[in-house]
Amino acid sequence: MKKKQQDDFISEDEYFKKDIFPRWQELKPFGKNIHRRSYHSCVVWDNYLYIYGGYEANEGILDDLCRIPLPQSGKPLQWATLYTSSDDKPPIGPGQLRNHAAITLKDKMYIVGGKENLINSCSKVWTYDLHQNIWEQSGDVEVGGQKIAIEGHNLCLYNDNLVIFGGFQANKGYMSQVLMLENGRWEMLWDGGQQGPKGRASAGAVIVGKELYIFGGNNVEVRFGDFWKFDLETKQWFQLTTTKSPGTRSSAALIQHPQGILLFGGIHDITHEKNDVWLYKNNDWVVLEEDNSRRQTDDLLNDSVFDKASQGRTKAKKIESTKFLNFEEEGKSPKRNSLKHIPIQQKQLTDTANSLQMNNMDELKKRRQQQKKQQMLAEFELNEDEKIKLRNSSPTTEQIKHSLGLIMNQQTQQRKVHSPIRKGQASLQGKKPCARDGHSAVVIGDQMYIFGGDRNLMSFNDIYVYNMGTLKAQ
Repeated sequence: MKKKQQDDFISEDEYFKKDIFPRWQELKPFGKNIHRRSYHSCVVWDNYLYIYGGYEANEGILDDLCRIPLPQSGKPLQWATLYTSSDDKPPIGPGQLRNHAAITLKDKMYIVGGKENLINSCSKVWTYDLHQNIWEQSGDVEVGGQKIAIEGHNLCLYNDNLVIFGGFQANKGYMSQVLMLENGRWEMLWDGGQQGPKGRASAGAVIVGKELYIFGGNNVEVRFGDFWKFDLETKQWFQLTTTKSPGTRSSAALIQHPQGILLFGGIHDITHEKNDVWLYKNNDWVVLEEDNSRRQTDDLLNDSVFDKASQGRTKAKKIESTKFLNFEEEGKSPKRNSLKHIPIQQKQLTDTANSLQMNNMDELKKRRQQQKKQQMLAEFELNEDEKIKLRNSSPTTEQIKHSLGLIMNQQTQQRKVHSPIRKGQASLQGKKPCARDGHSAVVIGDQMYIFGGDRNLMSFNDIYVYNMGTLKAQ
């Protein structure tokens, strides 16, 4: 009896060793799933998750409003489409939209800004009556008689007033403005300057008390990893310094939780999305889930990294050859006719070094071509439409694939991770979302919900739940 109890017990360390993450679960909707998407909006109201618009590489900019009941509602986990712009006669509704922002206030959902096509952003403010399912355009984001067309911004709520941070404006570029809608009028709380964060889009933002917190984001030059807060009463910025940091990233989800501020995912660099979870509390960041994603592009494919590594391996052999081939630092290279003045013995040495250099270059080219060929094959396999249709699930890392194999294998052990939540609902317990950006996140009670996003232009339509209830108060 004692041995059976030991076999049934799984410690948290054992879970992680098996690539199973006990705080995570993937919700599996019944029936037809909605389009995969990223850079959409997501809100929660009356135990429903509402998704609007977004972008998918094959479908383009989406125009649908969909909702799904949350597990605590006790209703079947099934998507319903409430609106598409094709239903409008004449059109009444936002239509195609991506990189917009949404929030709920009382019984209405507000949608602000975004891109209506691949070029133009908009300044429109739409409201959706969640009881009556009716759209209404509620003016524009406008300050001093000028409309502000914006995308990639953040939308928060302070004392029942809408607050906008940052984003990209076609006529001004990346901004760090703070706007607030109060008594039906937009007011500029902060118009940028040296005493605040640099202009950016795709930052994470959340309001706690009277303070607006922002983390990361990007502009045309860099991605940021700085952490700021803005006092909405005094209208002053303060940069926060912490011992630990989630690091540079954009398109991460930053949301308030009863235990602090949660951050999930985002993109750190090209082909380097993340799936880590951080908690900000007691004036410092604590990592709750390490990033276990794998770079899909090997660093050796990067020419600069590859060349630096190869130079380090052949440094001793290349000193003379680099001089002869004019590879010296700028301002020190010999003239083109300097070969005439080289003694015969030295010329023989440089000829030998040159031959070695050319051989090394040929070898590097072959290796680089082989690596690029492997990359192309890997990308082809990742984007294979038949596999997507058969799986109807997100592409995963090798660790997640291994986890899924453990979950679905009913013959390996008596412990079954695949289990229903309630009648009409199912989930995969212990499955962690793969790395992504452009996703959405909301907190309900002690749980964080993640929907969609993309990785290397491959969009998702999956739903994950992260349960904070198992964490001990620190």
